[in-house]
Amino acid sequence: MRNCRNQAISTFALTAGLVLGLTAATPAIGQPCTPSFAGFGCQNNSCTGIGNNCKPYCVRYNPNSGAYTVLSCTCDAATACHAERPPVVSSPVCVVNDDGTGTVHLPPAPCQYKTDVADPMLIVDGLPPGSTVQCAATYSNFACAPGVAVCSFSTPVLPGICYAPGGTLGGEKSCSNANLNFVMTGTGAYLGYNRNLNIPISLEIHAAPRTPFAPIQNFDTDLFRIFGQITGDPDFDLLRVTGGTDFGLPSPGKAQITQLPGGNWATYSLFALTYRIDFVGKPGGPFSGRSGSTTGTVFIITGGIPLCEGGCFPGFDCNTVTLVNPDGTIDVCCECVSLPCEPLPDGSACRPGTCGVSNCQPRCVETNPVTGLSIVTACECGDLETCEVVAPPNANPCVVPNDGTGTVHLPPTGCQYKRVGNPPMQIIDGLPPGSPVNCEPTNLNFVCAGGGVCSFSVPVSPGICYAPGGSLGGEKSCSNSTLNVVLLGTGIYAGYNRTINVPISHEIHAAPRTLFAPSQTFSTDLFRLFGQITGDPDFDLLRFSGGTDFGLPSPGSTTLLQMPSTDWAVDSYFDLTYRIDFVGAPGGAFAGRSGSTTGTIRIATGQIVASCVGDCPSGYRCNRTMTLNTNGTISTCCDCVTDCGCRGDLNGDNQVDGQDIKLFVSCILNYTGGFIDPACVCADIDGDGVLTLGSDVNQFVNKLLTLPNNQCP
Repeated sequence: MRNCRNQAISTFALTAGLVLGLTAATPAIGQPCTPSFAGFGCQNNSCTGIGNNCKPYCVRYNPNSGAYTVLSCTCDAATACHAERPPVVSSPVCVVNDDGTGTVHLPPAPCQYKTDVADPMLIVDGLPPGSTVQCAATYSNFACAPGVAVCSFSTPVLPGICYAPGGTLGGEKSCSNANLNFVMTGTGAYLGYNRNLNIPISLEIHAAPRTPFAPIQNFDTDLFRIFGQITGDPDFDLLRVTGGTDFGLPSPGKAQITQLPGGNWATYSLFALTYRIDFVGKPGGPFSGRSGSTTGTVFIITGGIPLCEGGCFPGFDCNTVTLVNPDGTIDVCCECVSLPCEPLPDGSACRPGTCGVSNCQPRCVETNPVTGLSIVTACECGDLETCEVVAPPNANPCVVPNDGTGTVHLPPTGCQYKRVGNPPMQIIDGLPPGSPVNCEPTNLNFVCAGGGVCSFSVPVSPGICYAPGGSLGGEKSCSNSTLNVVLLGTGIYAGYNRTINVPISHEIHAAPRTLFAPSQTFSTDLFRLFGQITGDPDFDLLRFSGGTDFGLPSPGSTTLLQMPSTDWAVDSYFDLTYRIDFVGAPGGAFAGRSGSTTGTIRIATGQIVASCVGDCPSGYRCNRTMTLNTNGTISTCCDCVTDCGCRGDLNGDNQVDGQDIKLFVSCILNYTGGFIDPACVCADIDGDGVLTLGSDVNQFVNKLLTLPNNQCP
């Protein structure tokens, strides 16, 4: 099902992209937008309207000569996807011999980095107003040497090797000595000043991971450190150049290496170098009595492979297509291609606008039970009603140490139950119309203690407040706790804000579960809950009641997953039906008022289990699969899988009878969580995507014993 749907959507996206691209790129008939054959340019003879710019579409680059030839042009908006030359005019060529390592280690020894002649490094500070010294820079003669001055690691690593794994980008770090040549040209008061000057420098470059031996390798880089200076010069007592991210002068970059016929590498490397030039003028020289420190940013570049720049329609990306020709020239074409339906880099959602008329929506999420945070890990194209995963709503983690009993006894010690979703808990009755008091409850600090509302004597043994039994036939447990309630007034009580702690006792019933199973899901019931305070400045009485046994039905469910550490990740909720009774204290905010308000809220802890929402085609159902990863995170995926035509009919004879019992029991006992085996799909009687000893067993027994419910449709 998914493959067919995705193929159709992908076809639509491709067709739409081609239509949009052709529409934008088609010039007026008989007046083509063509290459000018004069450098990096096109002839705009006919482009009109929204596509009135004639831009290079495909460009051929000769890495040995640095020459460009525009192969084709297209009419489009000025900001649309197109080919651009690198940001340095007349950038030096850079072809590096293959050394057998399957890549190029920066800086490329035989090459030079240059600044653009139109954007040189500058000396400004310390000179007369309106005067500068322009420094056209060339970095060359890179050499691996012992004890490179600025290097953060010892060099050489091996004879002739000044690179090693690591660095701030997680790939490779490399060091080198080099020569910085300045062609210095004065302006303003220094008009006519012209000097060619060499400065010995050392530098360290960091690079992101790449795939060695891949024919084209693109990776981020960073000029981590660069430093060099001269003293005792006829013009300068001191001339110092400093740069690099580690010196507080951010200098990010990028690189692309392309393997040519014969194995050598066409290398393109660029840094946005942030630099500082410090100088002290030499007495008697042109800068005598002057000093200063100038900071700026310039591009330094080697190689000149064309770049793809500009934007595309929503859901498309400006993509680079590179072809290496047999003669060693490189063709670069720029085109808009459909973006994949995939998670955003931060995992917060799926990439929007990538599925044509459909939606790119989450299929899988990964939840960290320790932090309670989730990220999207897989997406797919579908409509708004299609089966998709919804991450747990809030970060309220609950991880319980393994106590050796093979399960977790509720309520989970050390965790907190908080309200999730809407509506809020409220005090309404007894207050003026339109002026409810919203109550934000947190139930915490669970302890085993006697007394309270418990229907059996506790502790059963020292520190043990649980025992077999209860209304669900599994386990009953009691505890005392604190209900922390934040009261927020509305209407005439706007501005009222108080936090009150109410001592609470409660009893919880749980359905049977399989002890020591790594995944346990079972029904629960908040059987009784009661607590109150008296003598408060605002309340003579403030009472909280809830629970099924008090006529306030409060069913729930709990899922336990054993983590690699053997601790238990807990996801537990109750749909608590509550009653709040209050009597206002004389002189307090609610003096003369009293009332009793009943409502239902969901309280939950852990919230590690993502849910599946949406529909599937006829004959399929939206199924949830949970997987515990080796790093302790929990992956939850939602997929349309073959549905069961008759729940409980395990042997496929169109009726639920004694012939199904053995198969049903086998499915229940062998289920360890996550994906339900296709042979056991019909054992999921309640259709919640998991097999449980509670709800599924009860409903299966009911179908066996109740006629005509045991007959299939």
